[in-house]
Amino acid sequence: MKHIASLLSAALMIFSSYSAFGWGPKGHDVIASIAEQNLTKKAAKAINEILDGRSIVFYSSWMDNIQNSPYWEYGYNKTKTWHYANVDKGQTYQTMQKNENGDVITALNFLTKELTENEESLTDSMRVDYLKMIVHLVGDLHCPMHAGRLSDTGGNKVRVKWFGQNTNLHSVWDSKMIDSARKWGYQEWTDQLDRTDKKYKKAVMQGTYEDWFAETVKAAAEIYDYVERLDQKEPNLSYQFVYDFSPMLEEQLLIGGYRLAYVLNTIFG
Repeated sequence: MKHIASLLSAALMIFSSYSAFGWGPKGHDVIASIAEQNLTKKAAKAINEILDGRSIVFYSSWMDNIQNSPYWEYGYNKTKTWHYANVDKGQTYQTMQKNENGDVITALNFLTKELTENEESLTDSMRVDYLKMIVHLVGDLHCPMHAGRLSDTGGNKVRVKWFGQNTNLHSVWDSKMIDSARKWGYQEWTDQLDRTDKKYKKAVMQGTYEDWFAETVKAAAEIYDYVERLDQKEPNLSYQFVYDFSPMLEEQLLIGGYRLAYVLNTIFG
């Protein structure tokens, strides 16, 4: 029995080490919820019709749940690499060799183009899927470890402890940080973060997917530098890490929400 338990534990560790998930469900819910509060009436109506009354919050983590499915016209399993784009130290997205299966930026550019320039040629199911993908991928675009290094698979191979428990740097940024920073539900996060003025919103909505991702690359670099300065084989991250990086967490969630609203308003508004 102990041998079986050990094998199961090892298998779970291997699986988590190569997880491609970005924000956990709560992080994606927060970003979608902030976006929903900032939609134009026209965009909100169009999205409501496409999603048959469901909200974008309802579908914010849908893409994580279907990425291993072979179904869909093009095969959902072909979207696995769309959630991230690896950038090694000293490199940029532009200088890195691109993943032949696509990445978060090529995916968002493709989906946006399809829903704007080729919308009439899409089937109803494709329109629904593309919308749900954009909701999720704009969130992933703002998750620091989804701009992590190829050399360690986006922080998955950077072993750390989180309040004494074995994990990896990628996993810290999917759900552990947000759950440790505040014991809030997504609506409380939305209410507390979405309090900025129009000038700030307008400023952060400027730019392209590539511009926004470059900011996420810088955020990832700050995290790597912090962990490397600790100069420990498996650094134990806890209260100080939460204190130091909560402002980054809050900003990435907030601007991710505003930018998702901007994208959806541009497409449907």
